[in-house]
Amino acid sequence: MSEPSSPPAGEMTQLLQRSAQGDAAARAQVWEAAHAELRALARARLQRESGNPTWQPTELVHEAFLKLCGLRMAFHDRAHFMAMAATAMRQVLVDHARERRRDKRGGGLRAITMDSRLVGQEGAQDIDLLDLDRALSELATLDPRKARAIELSYFGGLADAELAQALEVSEATVKRDLRTARAWLATALQDGA
Repeated sequence: MSEPSSPPAGEMTQLLQRSAQGDAAARAQVWEAAHAELRALARARLQRESGNPTWQPTELVHEAFLKLCGLRMAFHDRAHFMAMAATAMRQVLVDHARERRRDKRGGGLRAITMDSRLVGQEGAQDIDLLDLDRALSELATLDPRKARAIELSYFGGLADAELAQALEVSEATVKRDLRTARAWLATALQDGA
């Protein structure tokens, strides 16, 4: 059985606006549509985890939903919603990795496999999620927009056009930012290994 598809961006934006105005039916439609889309993103991210993933896509989405609900904010449009969802999924995964590290005193952490879209290298490599989080946080102190572009691209699955909209820059700038950020991350993650 296939999952329902997300409504077009314009329709999703209208639903988000109606939801922000208190329309409970619109809120339910937003969460139903978002659940399917975020579940697909979560599945793709979790498939990169080496070994047996400790999360199921639905669990990750539910945890991210809880974080989003806790924000109690209005989402401007689909890109803004997906940007916040990307941040929530990253936080959930990082929090879980920290908890596992704490429980096991640093041992037994599974690395996640990052593809070339993230670090700009041929093939894939195993990278500890906490190392990635530290590298992204460090990049954010140097260039917040580039770090955000990587987060939204990798964790949120946003395409270049959506990234440009979310970051309020041109697509050409997004492409340059991603290229530079991936190169920086590749170096930072390699140096940290």
